[in-house]
Amino acid sequence: MENDNPDAQSGHAGRQGPLHTLRFPEFRLFWFGQIAQAGGMMMFNFTLGWLAFELTGSSAKLAVIQLCSFAPQIALTLVGGVLADRFDARKLIGIAETVSAITMFALGALALLGLAEFWHLALAAFVIGATTSIDEPSRSTFFSRLLPDRSYLLAAVPLISMAWGGTRIVAPSIAGFVIATAGADASFLSAACGITLLVGIMCIVKPVTAAAPPSHGDMIGNFRAGVQYVRRNEVFTKVILAALLNACCAMGYVYMLPVFAKEVLDVDARGLGILSSASGVGSITGLLTFAWVQRHVSPRNIILTALTLLNAALFSFSWSSSFWLSVSLLSLAGLSHSYFLTGSQVILQTLVEDGFRGRVMAIFSLVWSMMVLSGFLLNLIASTTGPRWALSIGTVLVLCFVWAVLARSGPLQRLSLSAKPTTA
Repeated sequence: MENDNPDAQSGHAGRQGPLHTLRFPEFRLFWFGQIAQAGGMMMFNFTLGWLAFELTGSSAKLAVIQLCSFAPQIALTLVGGVLADRFDARKLIGIAETVSAITMFALGALALLGLAEFWHLALAAFVIGATTSIDEPSRSTFFSRLLPDRSYLLAAVPLISMAWGGTRIVAPSIAGFVIATAGADASFLSAACGITLLVGIMCIVKPVTAAAPPSHGDMIGNFRAGVQYVRRNEVFTKVILAALLNACCAMGYVYMLPVFAKEVLDVDARGLGILSSASGVGSITGLLTFAWVQRHVSPRNIILTALTLLNAALFSFSWSSSFWLSVSLLSLAGLSHSYFLTGSQVILQTLVEDGFRGRVMAIFSLVWSMMVLSGFLLNLIASTTGPRWALSIGTVLVLCFVWAVLARSGPLQRLSLSAKPTTA
C-alpha cells in the first residue's frame, strides 16, 4: 500500500505538524475559542445531568434530559449542514452560541436563586441540542477559511480534534470540583463564560480565504444535492457509513460501563471511575500521537487498522473477567477510536469541495448522536442477553463491515490526499 505521506502531499504544512498551524493568528484565535467553547459545553452537560438527578433522584428523568438533548440534534443537524452551505458560517456560529450562552446564564441564575426545576433543565437541554446542531456544521465549514490554503487541513483537523478530545476529559473534573465547592449555579455560569468567549472571538476573527459561493434553491433541494454528492463519492460513502455503523453498534459501550463494573467485574464506584478514565486516557494519547502516525501510515490504513483494533478491543473487553485487563483494553479502544475519528475527518475535510463542506460534515457529525442511540440499543439488548453478548454482537457487526466492505473499496485503496479539491 502506498504511504500517503503529507510531506509529499502538502509541502511544509505536513512537515511542521499540527502545532505549526497555530502560527496563523486567525486560526490560533479560533482554536483557543474552540477550547473555551468545548470546555463550557462539557461542564454544562456534566452539571445538567448532576442537577437533574439531584432534583429528581430518578434515572428515568435523567434519561429524559438526555433525550431532550439528543432529539433536536438528530432532527436538525442535517438542516444545520444545509444552512452552513447557504449562509455566512461565522454569523451562524455567533447566533447559535449566543443563544447557548443566554440559556446557560439563565439556568445558572435559576440555580443560584434556588428556582431551578426539572422542566427548566429539560428545556435548556433541548435548546442547547438545537443550537449544537447548527453550530457543529458551521464550525466545520468555517475553520478551513482561517488557513492560507487547503494543504494545512491535514494538520489543522487533528488540532481541532485535540481541542475537543482534551476538554472531554478535563472539563467534567473541573465541573465536579466547582459543583463541590461553589454549587451547580457556579458551574453553569462558568460554562456560559466559556461559550461567551467564543462569541467574542467570532466577532473579531477574520477569514483569510473567501467563502465558496452559497448554494441556491430550496432547502430540500440543497439537502438532496448534499446526499447525492456523498453517494457519488465512494470514499465519502464508505467512510461515513463506517463511522455511523461503528457509533450505532459499538460506541454505546460507554453507557454500559456501570453494568460491566457491577455485574461482570464486580467493582465499586472507584473502579467504574478508572474504567471511564481509561478510554479517555487512550483517546488523548491518540490525539497527541496522530500527527506522527499520519506521517508514516496511509489514510486508508489508519482508519482500517484503527477500526479493527477498536472493535477487537471492545469484543475482548466484553468477555474479560480481569479488571486490569479490561482497563488496558478500554485504553486501546480509546486510542483506536481517536485515530479512526481523526483520520476520517482528515479524509473528509481534505477532499470535500468547499460548497458541500457543511452538508458532508453535518452527515458525519451524526456520529455523536448515534452514540447516544447506541447506548440505548445495547442496554436494551443487554436486558435480555446480558451485557457480554450485547456488546460482542455489535462489535462483530462492525468488523464484518470493515473487512467485507471497507477493506475491499477500490477508491479507498487508491486514496491519496492532496491540497487540491476533489470532485465527486
